[in-house]
Amino acid sequence: MNHLWFQRGGYASKKARLFIRHGFSPEKIKHIAVIRHAALGDQVIVRPFLIEARKFFPNAEITLVGVANYRYGIPSDLADATIIMASRDQKRQMSLKDRFRDLGQLPPQDIIFDVAGTSRSRWMTLLSKATLKFGFPYKSYFYGALYNMAVFRSDFQPELECMLDMLKLLGHNPSRPLDFGYPSHLTLFDPSHPAPSILYFNGASMRSKILPQQQMKEVLQTASERLPHYRHIYLEGQNDYEKGDFLDDLTGKGNVSVQPCLPLNDLIDLIARARLVVSPDTGVRNVAVSTHTPSVGIFYSTVPHRYTPLDGHHHIVMTANGAIPSTDQIVGAIQTVL
Repeated sequence: MNHLWFQRGGYASKKARLFIRHGFSPEKIKHIAVIRHAALGDQVIVRPFLIEARKFFPNAEITLVGVANYRYGIPSDLADATIIMASRDQKRQMSLKDRFRDLGQLPPQDIIFDVAGTSRSRWMTLLSKATLKFGFPYKSYFYGALYNMAVFRSDFQPELECMLDMLKLLGHNPSRPLDFGYPSHLTLFDPSHPAPSILYFNGASMRSKILPQQQMKEVLQTASERLPHYRHIYLEGQNDYEKGDFLDDLTGKGNVSVQPCLPLNDLIDLIARARLVVSPDTGVRNVAVSTHTPSVGIFYSTVPHRYTPLDGHHHIVMTANGAIPSTDQIVGAIQTVL
C-alpha cells in the first residue's frame, strides 16, 4: 500500500499519490505544520494528534499555528515552534499588504495539517508551500482545489478521530487510550476518598450552549440530595454570567460549594482528581475528556457526537427533538455514570 492506507473515506490527488508511492517515508519528513484556531475545548482535543504526529514523524520539527484571540490552552508545549496569526480585530487595523504577510508567515513545510477549517486557515494553507496539504472539510470542492490529501468528515465521528484519520491514512496506528499529555484521572483519582467530588460548570463562549441558571441550580440541589456522600462543586468561569452567586442559598449545605475561577494548570489538576464532571458542550468538559475524567455532557444546541470520544466513560444527555434535557434526565445520567 506504500503508506496510503485507505480504499474509501479519504482523498488523495494523483500528485500526492505519486509522492507517497515513490518519495514518502515518515523518517524523511523534516517539517510539519498543524493549524488550529479555536477556544480552550478545541485546543485541548488536538493534543493527542500532536503527540501521535511526533511519534509518526520522529525527525520532524512541528510548527503549531494559532490565532491571537484563542491563546488560552494552546498546546505550544507539544510543538517546536508556534506562530500566532492576527485576530479579526487586529486585521481591521492592518493594511492589505500586512494581512497577506500575516497569512504567508508559515515557512515551507513537508506537510501542512489544517485541523481548523476556518477561512484564515484555508488562506494560510493556500498561500503556504508544502508537498502535502491535509484537511477535513465538509465541502468536497476543497478536495484537490486546496487540499491534495483529505479525510471525510462527519458529525457522527468525533472531531479528534477525524484528525487522527489523517495519520491513519499514511499508515500510523494511534495508541489507546489516547495520550493528551495531561495529568490523568486514571492515576490521580483516589477511589478511597470518603467524599469524592463532582464538578459542575455552566459556562461557554456561546451562551446558547448553557443551561438557564435556575435549572442548573435545580440540578445541583437534586444531585446533592440524591448523592449526599459526594462533594458537589460548582466551577466559576471568568465571565460575569459564569459566576456562582446564584447558588448562595445552596452553599450553606455541607456538600455544595463554589470554586472561584482557577488558572488552567490548577483547573486541569482539580478535574483529573474529580470523580465526575457535569457540563454543557464547553472547554471544561473537553478538559475532562483530556484527563480521562468521566463526564456528563449536556447537549441541546450543538451536535453531540462530534465532541464525544469513543473511549472513556463519557455520557451524553440529549433529547431526540433538541429540547433542553430535564433536570431528572441530567441527574439520572449522573447516577448512571457513578
